[in-house]
Amino acid sequence: MPRLPVLLVTTSLAAITLCAAEAASRKVQVPNEYDGSWGITATTQEGPCASSTTYQVKIANSDASIPGDVNIEGGVSASGEVQATIIQGANKVPITGRLESNGSGSGAWHTDGGLIACKGSWSARKSG
Repeated sequence: MPRLPVLLVTTSLAAITLCAAEAASRKVQVPNEYDGSWGITATTQEGPCASSTTYQVKIANSDASIPGDVNIEGGVSASGEVQATIIQGANKVPITGRLESNGSGSGAWHTDGGLIACKGSWSARKSG
């Protein structure tokens, strides 16, 4: 299953600001409240794409994966802002939005560079 890192901004900043001696003497803890299984429903508002599609995204140790031949680039910031692109073959679908620490999320998506132009919204619910 293809996996790409979901970048947490605070983790990256903390790793950069700590020197090796500091890192050895104290731990930096960043809560991974986004880890778990997420059910995503994408709804098409414009274009000939399927009216509604549901899929599962698994986030574990700041890595996101979707079953099948699908890749995810981009990430989720520590505040929940989503900036990512879902890629399957030559098809690219940029997504934006927000995940909430209460296990919900929503945003927008559109197709990019393909033969079919579609756009719509997505909603997410954490299931575990």
